[in-house]
Amino acid sequence: MFRLRYVLEVLNFFGKPGLSEIEFCGPGFNATLLSEILRNTSMEVRETPPIFQQIDENFYMYSSFLKSYQKYEQLTPSFAHEIDTIVVGKASIKPSFRCNIWLEDTQKPKPGRFSYKILSHLRTSNDYTLYIFNCGIVKDLGKPRGISFYLNDYNINPIYAPVNKVIQVNTKRKLRKKSNIRFVNSIQPTVCVIPNKLPLVSRDAFIEFLVFHHMMGVDHFTIYDSTISEDIIRRLNLLPSDITQWSIQFFPLNYPFVFAKSYEIVRSAIELDCLFRHFKIDKEDESRASHAIVLSWDEFITPRYHNNIKAVLDDFDPTRNLKSITFNVLLFCMNQKDDDKTEIGYPEIAKKTHYYNISQDTKTLSMRNLDSMTSFEDITKLDEKSKAINIDTMAIHKYMECRDVNNYNLFGYNETQLQMFPHKFEGAMSRFRQNLMDNKIYRLYRTGEKHRTRAILHRVPTGNDFHHQKMLLSKNMKNVSDVNREECAFIKLMYWYEKVHLC
Repeated sequence: MFRLRYVLEVLNFFGKPGLSEIEFCGPGFNATLLSEILRNTSMEVRETPPIFQQIDENFYMYSSFLKSYQKYEQLTPSFAHEIDTIVVGKASIKPSFRCNIWLEDTQKPKPGRFSYKILSHLRTSNDYTLYIFNCGIVKDLGKPRGISFYLNDYNINPIYAPVNKVIQVNTKRKLRKKSNIRFVNSIQPTVCVIPNKLPLVSRDAFIEFLVFHHMMGVDHFTIYDSTISEDIIRRLNLLPSDITQWSIQFFPLNYPFVFAKSYEIVRSAIELDCLFRHFKIDKEDESRASHAIVLSWDEFITPRYHNNIKAVLDDFDPTRNLKSITFNVLLFCMNQKDDDKTEIGYPEIAKKTHYYNISQDTKTLSMRNLDSMTSFEDITKLDEKSKAINIDTMAIHKYMECRDVNNYNLFGYNETQLQMFPHKFEGAMSRFRQNLMDNKIYRLYRTGEKHRTRAILHRVPTGNDFHHQKMLLSKNMKNVSDVNREECAFIKLMYWYEKVHLC
């Protein structure tokens, strides 16, 4: 049964598994592998991905946005070309850089005028904050393709500075007239997804997150995560598009910091990248988003009485004037006792009905209203026109293992220890558990899981043939450590068995 757990972890519930030895048993996951997996799928990286690159020992640039090419080329910016770059840097260090703009079809860059803006409201306790580095040139010398920053030091050769590829964005939006019939149905939320603070996500949690928020009215997901296994991505790609009716954009996530300590600042950088990308000039465009929020895989937007996000916002902000809507985060400990009314087979999130007041990661989160922003600069003024929504209307449920953060314990609090903390019943999620179970996508996933599990439990090979193949596989897997060789060989053996016996 110990080895069977590894087998079930990689089985493809829509068909025969197809991971190669190198993919599954080789070194850890990386962004290059993600790109290869997504190359021939509907989830390929269709846009320029954001990547953290070091400018110097104190500053890291993330993504760059060109503001000078618009759908309607009638705007007259102060510079012919302006590029805004999201940067994470030390709050105590004043940026002193020069910038170069790399133009299309030219070998040498053009020097630009450098300036910066501090987004002080996003500063974190570990002395890092979020910056916007701006670089502009007055004359139109060609189409910009890249941006680089280097120290204001004549002893530094700027040719060796890392180059960020620029992403074209729009600088203004057409406001939809409130008399327009489409204004009433204009709420199209998008969710930008980041890893959990403990960056592990199971297959079940992955599909539950997507299906639940799709039920809440979210059709667009932008995922910033390199911790998702290639097996999960392959499975997701096999879901028929006529059933899912969602769009998913994957971006690999690299971070040059200790992830747990820099989680909030990385999250802020991703939020800004998310807003920049979803800012559209034409609010009548089918692909545009009206609202955007950044969530991790263990966070679920859950209304208490309404059936979806649009219904809540129609009541809470009918004129669409609020720039930010703030939600309370309720912490549901996964190590609490299951609710007595839940049945076997329900998702784990539907079995937890008490939220706890524990000194852990339960800050408020905000949904940004892109429809309230008339210019690109409004994105950096997120504190204006902000209002908190009451937990009796909607809240963000966070499902995680609760533990003492000061004393490491692998298993977290036990049920007796949890009872010592203030807690309260919240049944909002239970309203949707049957709908989640009946959802076509979720049923397809669960049906496939049961089918594949049943096939393995009843057809595990035995006899000399099995052990002979196991011995050969163990000897040939030289790129795997001795500790993992037997387990990995067993998985490969199950692949061999399926090809021979289950075709």
